[in-house]
Amino acid sequence: MTALRLGDSRGPRGRMACLLAIVGVLGGCAAPAKIQLPAELPLRTTDQIFQIRWALQREPTVVRAIGQIEYAVDSEYRITLAFFGLEGERRILSRGVTYLRSTFAREPIPFVVELKPTGRETSFQLRVVDYRTGVPPRR
Repeated sequence: MTALRLGDSRGPRGRMACLLAIVGVLGGCAAPAKIQLPAELPLRTTDQIFQIRWALQREPTVVRAIGQIEYAVDSEYRITLAFFGLEGERRILSRGVTYLRSTFAREPIPFVVELKPTGRETSFQLRVVDYRTGVPPRR
């Protein structure tokens, strides 16, 4: 009896083992990371049908908005959330974006969105730049 190696694609068992190994690796990469929300979310933004509670985290090389979105929609939807670093004249100097998907549970959706600051930002803003309702359920 010979040992089966992952690279051994001779025959259906070898191909199946290789396929299962690839699926396992990809599945591990695709798992969503658990977001640790701060104890306090002091900032509030209302945008369209969404209530956003969030906190600003500044580091030398990254600025992060972390929080949760609450909504009043009875169906699943997808959200494109943009995070902008603005100068005094309200000109956009830096930006970041994240994509979120709701569930039928109508629970707040946690998020993290980052941008690389230029160092000249005087304020930061979160905006829902797009959303789609009636998204088909995940399988």
